[in-house]
Amino acid sequence: MRLSAICTTTALITCSVPVWGQPISFIPEIRAELRPVSPQVPTGQPVWVRFSIENISNEPVTLTVPGTEPEIPSPEAGLPLAHVFSGSSASPVTVTTEVGRRWEQPMGYKASSHAPILLIAPHSTVGITLNLRDYYPALRGAGQYRVTWQPYGGAVNTETVLLTIAPLKRVEIITDEGAMTFRLFYAVAPQHVANFIELASSGFYTGRTFHRLEPGHLIQGGCPRGDGTGIRPNGKRIRAEFSGHPMRKGTVAMALLEDDPDSASCQFFICNTRQKEWDGRYTAFGELVGDESFDTLDRLMATPVDENGRPVRPLYMRNVRVMDAPPDELP
Repeated sequence: MRLSAICTTTALITCSVPVWGQPISFIPEIRAELRPVSPQVPTGQPVWVRFSIENISNEPVTLTVPGTEPEIPSPEAGLPLAHVFSGSSASPVTVTTEVGRRWEQPMGYKASSHAPILLIAPHSTVGITLNLRDYYPALRGAGQYRVTWQPYGGAVNTETVLLTIAPLKRVEIITDEGAMTFRLFYAVAPQHVANFIELASSGFYTGRTFHRLEPGHLIQGGCPRGDGTGIRPNGKRIRAEFSGHPMRKGTVAMALLEDDPDSASCQFFICNTRQKEWDGRYTAFGELVGDESFDTLDRLMATPVDENGRPVRPLYMRNVRVMDAPPDELP
């Protein structure tokens, strides 16, 4: 199968850090990364964001928090909170709304006069994944938020990451044979869900075709070239998010290059029967809901194909739209 994807929203920049026992200085061997688990978060769900610092040099690096008394390193692995929130008067984590409202002080966290020393081995990374809703209650509301991280008194910098918090969504595909609606698997495939929502919301899929049909097995579409060789115009791809969800009739999954599990992009397929051998080989990110959806799938699957598995007439996606899911739907 051919398909491709969207990359995780990531801020990754060579940065500077303070060294234990020395004034704050610039060390190009260190870089910081700020990465949300998903840039699209359902309202009311945790906002997981990973903070990490990487030593890309051949020597170990020792870091302390400016303005604190160094302590013996904690036996716990990972990036200590004191290093995440290692600012001076303001926290290095800033959350900003579309209209410019800013939150800089984390709720429920109090800086101490002492902080553990952080030792990073050569070519190693330390990090921690936090639910930012616990520290910035503003993230409990719907909207677009920009998150920046400038730890160690601003000596380390990352680019801004954009988070969109919105109600759960569904996707509807209108074809000449009827409509198909599918719910999205936010919990197990957040990056693939974000990718599809982005593409569908931009109008990317509207007017595309289902270019491949294997009678009794699957229907595949979303290729910008219409022949199974195309990917997103910007070339982005998504890493695999394989799960235990069974590949069965109505499962919506991203197509891949046969030899690359991280090649998901824009092409997707819908199973027409149980495909046990595909479990854990393709990322399932949704499934059809409602009798109309399955009836439409049956009518599409009844289309004759040529010797190459191409429908003998174009199967257009007349419209692909993102809509709010029912209030009782789970992510």
